Amino acid sequence: MIYLAIALGACFCTYWVAQVIFVYLHMRWTRRLLPADAARPEPPVTFIHPIKDLDPDLDVNLASCMVQDYLGAVQHIFSFQAVEDPAIPVIERWKAGHSEQDITIIVNPRQPGLSGKSSNMVWGLKMARHAIVLFADSDVRVQPDLIRKMVLPLLDPKVGVTTCGQINRGGRTFWTRFFTFLQNCETDFNWAFLTRLGMDVGITGAAFAMRREVLAEVGGLERFGGSLLEDMFLGNLLYQRGYRIVLGPFVECQVDELGREKSTNYAKRLAIGIKTHIAVEAPLFVAMLGWHWALLIVALALGNRPLLLVALGFMAFRTAQGLAQRLVTGNRILPVDFVLPLFFDLFGVFFLLYPFSEPTVTWRGISYRIKAGGYIDETQR
Repeated sequence: MIYLAIALGACFCTYWVAQVIFVYLHMRWTRRLLPADAARPEPPVTFIHPIKDLDPDLDVNLASCMVQDYLGAVQHIFSFQAVEDPAIPVIERWKAGHSEQDITIIVNPRQPGLSGKSSNMVWGLKMARHAIVLFADSDVRVQPDLIRKMVLPLLDPKVGVTTCGQINRGGRTFWTRFFTFLQNCETDFNWAFLTRLGMDVGITGAAFAMRREVLAEVGGLERFGGSLLEDMFLGNLLYQRGYRIVLGPFVECQVDELGREKSTNYAKRLAIGIKTHIAVEAPLFVAMLGWHWALLIVALALGNRPLLLVALGFMAFRTAQGLAQRLVTGNRILPVDFVLPLFFDLFGVFFLLYPFSEPTVTWRGISYRIKAGGYIDETQR
């Protein structure tokens, strides 16, 4: 049993090391700006920004999206749900000070059956004038060459979408640090890495770009907007249609202090999405998160001291790998970070195994009741 445990641990430890190396290298590529080339086409783009409420660093995030080194025309559409949204004055001030930019602000109610973000995106798409559309969340900041790196892959007709992982930074409290660790693990160290390896794990919605003809071919945004994880659903369908999914640059998010509810709601939302849209791979995710805990439980149950030492050694390695994750994502290591890797793994196993029965998930101030298959049943504020 000892040899089997060591062999199992060696495989997973190799995966952990490969994750850290991948994120480090992709961060370097993200920060290495891609210059313009007059011989290379840069087609016009519609940049759609679905927004709800005022993010703490909206001014900085907005400036990074609007000050782009891109030769083609860019149409910006800011899509809101309510005229009293506190972010609207921020966008209006930017528009007043940058009359040379093509900026439209629209306000429309949430469409029944769609998530708030999906509804904003659908309304924004109705106003789009260009053949390529780029979507980005309002809580992210980007490099000056984001549009170029997102659009150029789409010149290949075999590419269906360019999509980005989101690097989260900041916070000092336990649940804030847990939230950033959770998002980084899920988005950058697992999803982005597996996407680069060619696995069908969907896309992420932090920022993605598509040709409108491809979006129409797969049924439009409305087809996905009723799903709790519409981006994962969309990515699955693109894979099925034979399109390539290209990993774009990382975008960054500075996280304010958060409470336990947002962290647990995000974990619940993610677990439901995995079990719905990549159900075949779900047991693999359970194994990836819980194998070292399983070794520990078996060792304790059998009273096997050598196996116990092996399990504890692997758990120490996981803790070290979690701290390395913090460093490569630009986070300072705080005392709370020493307990997060093992806690995250145990927490994730619970949520992936727990049989949710029509749960309610709250996100951005809206509560979504989720029915079988991960679809929105009813929405209430």
